[in-house]
Amino acid sequence: MGRGSGNDQLELHAAARSGDLNAVQSILSSNLLAINSRDKHSRTPLHLAAWSGHAHVVSYLCKQKADVGAAAMDDMGAIHFAAQKGHLEVVRILLSSGVSVKTSNRKGLTPLHYAAQGSNLELVKYLVKKGASLAVKTKAGKTPLDLANKEEIRLFLEESEHSSKNRDLNPREEAEESNPKLLFPDKPESGSSEAPVIKDEGEQEDEKEKRKGNEVEISPVVVFCSTQEIEDTVVSL
Repeated sequence: MGRGSGNDQLELHAAARSGDLNAVQSILSSNLLAINSRDKHSRTPLHLAAWSGHAHVVSYLCKQKADVGAAAMDDMGAIHFAAQKGHLEVVRILLSSGVSVKTSNRKGLTPLHYAAQGSNLELVKYLVKKGASLAVKTKAGKTPLDLANKEEIRLFLEESEHSSKNRDLNPREEAEESNPKLLFPDKPESGSSEAPVIKDEGEQEDEKEKRKGNEVEISPVVVFCSTQEIEDTVVSL
């Protein structure tokens, strides 16, 4: 058990569990060391308040510097207890107080695993939005989707997994997946399968010079005929 008198600890644990904020404040005002005291299951007042869903008590304990990362039996943290019971507001407070959304207990269960087993879809959505891993597995090899009980939670997790995979694709892969023609382009209609060669201006000028060198210059032929020869030609026609 943590430091502090036995009576204070028992009273503080009972007050945290029941949500009696006035009693919690009164005890801690005279014995602040009792804030992280533990019961026989190694639970602190924060664990009990989180399990019971008393957001106002959880908020006060966090402000009084309670150990938000303290682990009870099986490495259960306050956020695991809150997620297991579906207490969204408590989870919000704990995450804003520095608890990791990806923290796991001895069995490898994360807050999302516990939330998926429950019935609070909004809690599941919130944890995913905050970066909870969809692919993380428990020691038994189960993902949050594997543990989902309600159909609406299962569908949401499936859609989230699909969206996550699409975000992981680089722009080229994403374009290829949406347009198979980029992977298997149509053959060009012309007979040649080779891409046209684009030549720069220098190469084009060289080609012109080569063509000029190969051309045969034909000079005009001037024929001088006398008037009589022309007349003879006309007559013969």
